[in-house]
Amino acid sequence: MRRIAAAIPRGEAVLPFLLSALLLMLLVAWPLTDLGILEPTLFGEMMAVIVLTGLRALGDGSRLVRPAFILGFLFFVLQMALTAAPSPALLLAADATALAFLLLLSLVLLRGVLRPGRVDRLRIIGAIVIYLLLAVLFAVSFDLAESLAPGAFAMGSVPADGTPSGGRFLYFSVITLTSVGFGDMIPIHPVARALVMAEALTGQLFTTILLARLVSLEIEHRRPPG
Repeated sequence: MRRIAAAIPRGEAVLPFLLSALLLMLLVAWPLTDLGILEPTLFGEMMAVIVLTGLRALGDGSRLVRPAFILGFLFFVLQMALTAAPSPALLLAADATALAFLLLLSLVLLRGVLRPGRVDRLRIIGAIVIYLLLAVLFAVSFDLAESLAPGAFAMGSVPADGTPSGGRFLYFSVITLTSVGFGDMIPIHPVARALVMAEALTGQLFTTILLARLVSLEIEHRRPPG
């Protein structure tokens, strides 16, 4: 068992797998679930896979790692319970737990991406992972706002029956984070509007600050000693 555990990637080596899981959820699992081709529970199971993969990526000694582990494990338990016996209370608990976990995971990974040192492939992958995690994080926050205040968002097209928690807002979250904004979904509630503004600002600031930091790190690395 120890040999098997040692063979499983951990820390930065997990980032490519985490990126693959995020892309699979965003570009495959969600559209097929929304079309009714796949069961809605699959989306939640994909989120559980992302959480488990994210836990393996927490190789940092930060104080945020332990609470992130606790939240990740709690979300996994809630998601399994939700799959077995869906209920509004479990759905709210799973959303809130996922929101807290994704926030902590993003912060831990961001610390690693911005740390001093050479800009390599894994650092770039980590930055992309954080960007996608932000999209998922805000999608969950939008879904939580809609659950607590029905009608917080006006939707131009009604989501397909059985659209899973958070799934109906993934598209809206991505176009908001990237500042595309087609206007087919509109925040109505003040809290919903504040969340949308926060995501739009986050998308702009993250890419600008990240690019400046990575460029400065690469210049520092290439500078001759002395």
